[in-house]
Amino acid sequence: MISDDIIVVGSCMIDFVSYAPRLPKPGETIHGSKFVTNFGGKGANQCVAAANLVVGDDVWGRKYIDNLKTENWHSPNKCVRLGENQIVIVAGANKALNVQDVENAQNVISGAAVVVLQLETSVDVAIRAIQLCKGVC
Repeated sequence: MISDDIIVVGSCMIDFVSYAPRLPKPGETIHGSKFVTNFGGKGANQCVAAANLVVGDDVWGRKYIDNLKTENWHSPNKCVRLGENQIVIVAGANKALNVQDVENAQNVISGAAVVVLQLETSVDVAIRAIQLCKGVC
């Protein structure tokens, strides 16, 4: 039986972010304006977004949920900040996630309504999760 659960097979990361007016050239040192750390990882961010998705408990909230279920919804008007990023990933435990770990979660994955993947784990892990999913990937 398919549940209404959303399962995310992905990463939990700590982001170390430096803000600078531009990227340094090879061998160059530049001054940044700010340094922050954040909880991140595409998988963790998707979990938080899914857990926090709410609409009002009224006729319009129910209509909105119905609309999301029936439409291939997207927004043509996006707010975009201009800039570039460069990402270095130290995979750590994410690299250790393997096909056997996915097999061990077969009951949860095969019973989920949705399985979300983002390839911050190995391709083999993602492929096996897709094979086990009976809902939407």
